[in-house]
Amino acid sequence: MEENYLPSLDFICGLISTGSAFMWVKQKESEVPVFQIKMKPSQRHLLELIKSKLGLKESIYEYHYTKRRYLLILVRRRSVIENTIIPTFDGRLFGPKRDQFETWKKKYFEKKLEFVYKHYD
Repeated sequence: MEENYLPSLDFICGLISTGSAFMWVKQKESEVPVFQIKMKPSQRHLLELIKSKLGLKESIYEYHYTKRRYLLILVRRRSVIENTIIPTFDGRLFGPKRDQFETWKKKYFEKKLEFVYKHYD
């Protein structure tokens, strides 16, 4: 994909403010950080552009829940969180999403040495 056709980081941050989550997921006896982007199936092309712009290797999953369908990218790899996700969104988000990100990021660095990753790194 040509760089000119990819969305800007500011545009992506605007989308992240409404369709994403910075969360912690229980995995066995620990918690792991997860960054999630969720979009409607009609927005697959846009999600692929975002994935390309951020250099993500994670797959795009399609979920069906009752009558709702959506696309999802889940980022769990520590190296991607630390080298891509945190630097990309640091200082670029506003409002409640910024608060969620800052809390998530702080906890990430506090718990960094405790993470138990099997096949994610």
